[in-house]
Amino acid sequence: VTTSARNDAARNRALALFAAVGIGGSTLGLLLGGVVTEVGSWRWTLFINVPIGIAVLALAPHFVAETPRNPGRFDLIGALSATGAAVAIVWALTGAPEHGWTSAQTVASLIVGVVLLAVLAVTERRVTNPMLVPALLRDRRRLGALAVTTLVFGSQIATFFLVVQYVQRVLHFGPIAAGAAFLPMTLGIFAMARIAPKLVARFGQKPLLITGTLGLTASYVWLSNIDTTSGYAGAVLGPLLLNGVSAGLTFMPAASLVMGGVAPQHAGSASGLLQTVQQLGGAIGLAVVVSVY
Repeated sequence: VTTSARNDAARNRALALFAAVGIGGSTLGLLLGGVVTEVGSWRWTLFINVPIGIAVLALAPHFVAETPRNPGRFDLIGALSATGAAVAIVWALTGAPEHGWTSAQTVASLIVGVVLLAVLAVTERRVTNPMLVPALLRDRRRLGALAVTTLVFGSQIATFFLVVQYVQRVLHFGPIAAGAAFLPMTLGIFAMARIAPKLVARFGQKPLLITGTLGLTASYVWLSNIDTTSGYAGAVLGPLLLNGVSAGLTFMPAASLVMGGVAPQHAGSASGLLQTVQQLGGAIGLAVVVSVY
């Protein structure tokens, strides 16, 4: 997405659409998952990735231009330590609500994850062709954007989980209706994908990040006031719409800060870092909220 853009304006438009598809696709997935679950079985939601993956493999060569290859040795230790750290941390956080935050399993998994992260940090400073380029983490603006992305994804995934519980258990929506309940959020995200690049060009990333995260916070506070007597139109529709608009204001400038100023040969490393903190953020946010819930 970033290496094929002609200029900054094209890159911002592409990143806005990428962010909208990423988080908007998650909400559409709730609707599609509801249809699959109601018509068939929840097990089909796991199989549905297979035909989608085959379609991607078939279509990508026709639409995605190959980037120049970088000669060098593969960073095997970096790849293994990064993957192992992510698996250990996510496994610990996912099991923490069931086993307890101070259980031997949770603590041991977290320790393993931290040790592997240390191995990764040492390795990436020493190898000639690191998988994760250390220079990417020396930019305070990029680190701030990564932190925002982690927190926002954690909050959003937790919101999905809790709102689904509410509309199904309290409002008695079926799977399809529960998925459709998130459409206002999806519409808000995709609407802002058209506007956010122009706003970034005029005001810069920082004002949009502040506005977007404040809007997200307001939507969470609004949702926290619902009770068993509330209805969808009066208590859920408004905050989900506000959430979608605010998320659309947040993700694109955060992604542009992470990917901005990155040399083409390091774009893969930077985008991998962005995707990783999104997934880890979602796992952490869901684990923490489920524990409280």
